[in-house]
Amino acid sequence: MYGRLAGLRLRWYGRVGRDLLARHWQWALLATLLVPGAPIVAPFLRFAELLGMAVAPGPGMAGHVVMAGVIDLVAVLWVLPQRRALLGGAFMDYVATLPVPRHVRLGVGATMLVVANGPLLLAAGLAAARIASQAEGMYPAGCFLVVLGLAGVAQYAALSRRLVVLGGVGIGDLLLAAGLDAPSAAGRWGLAGAALACAVAVAGFGERLAVADGRWRRLRAGRAGRVVALDRAGIVAPVVRVQWGILADRPVLSVLRIGAAVALAFGVARLVALFDFDSRAVPTLIVAVAVIGLLLAGLYRTLSEAHRAAAGYLASLPLPPRYWPLRDTGFLMLVNLVPLAVLLRPQGRQGGSLLAVLAGLAVAGQALLVLLRWPVLHGGRHRLVLSLLLAAGWSGAAMAAVSR
Repeated sequence: MYGRLAGLRLRWYGRVGRDLLARHWQWALLATLLVPGAPIVAPFLRFAELLGMAVAPGPGMAGHVVMAGVIDLVAVLWVLPQRRALLGGAFMDYVATLPVPRHVRLGVGATMLVVANGPLLLAAGLAAARIASQAEGMYPAGCFLVVLGLAGVAQYAALSRRLVVLGGVGIGDLLLAAGLDAPSAAGRWGLAGAALACAVAVAGFGERLAVADGRWRRLRAGRAGRVVALDRAGIVAPVVRVQWGILADRPVLSVLRIGAAVALAFGVARLVALFDFDSRAVPTLIVAVAVIGLLLAGLYRTLSEAHRAAAGYLASLPLPPRYWPLRDTGFLMLVNLVPLAVLLRPQGRQGGSLLAVLAGLAVAGQALLVLLRWPVLHGGRHRLVLSLLLAAGWSGAAMAAVSR
């Protein structure tokens, strides 16, 4: 039974993974080019170095916690785009109705994780060889295995959407970091074992919570009307509620894009302050506005796909032409105001001619976001290249206008 189920899941994974790579190969290529070193190989070599540093002496407890958290985050981000391929699609809903033993389903799930983590496991193998050649004793190797185990549990939590398990992973990272800095050997081994045991125990607790998940969903559905009642005054327009609901239905992608845009705005604002608002400030702001536009423009596709799925229902409503395209554009312009305010407000305090430049830059940034709608929705497989060319042309034009 294990062999047949694993074979079917692997065939599904290969087909969906192939289609996913065909759609997003441009993003993967861009990511590898942004990392210094040889393309494609460099990110995995950097990850191998990070794995080795996570169990090396010297960084201190805070450093070990941060590196363990970064490893967990990388592991989760690696499997999230593959979630649909790893879970087996609608076929697994059918399998859930069959008398398939739990240990078979868990074994097949573990096999799929090993296959999906193939490149990361190669990097882990390089890190393990380096640790074995440099470390004294078995403790660093044991901690290394605990780090990998915690990352695997974090992936399980992300794929199954049981966020309570991530709390156990965080506690495990803290215990492991404390063990790496513990003075006695017994304390080090005890804390390392407790770290992995804590994460596994919380994962088991999350599995038991899944049994009550159906009852919780039914209870939550019964209380859904109370959420709407919070907006009896009509403060939030129904259109905006629909759009926020679409983004909330895809929380990982939405939070990553909006969070990255806001984080970039904070970082660039701090960098410009370090420049003391010299001649480098305005070009840096222009590039930041272009990158923020690229990040948020990807949400056009998220909104458009949701509207397309409901096209049959929307066609029966008396809506004017281009109803949702215009409102989606306005919605993203509203979202774009947040990173623009974070980015430009500190510089606006300088006043004078700089204030007029920043106001023009904000308006031009909104115009760029509007223009990016076309390549994102109509560029096909070349949408990333077309979006980058449009953003680069806009940045060059903005710098030329400012230089005059």
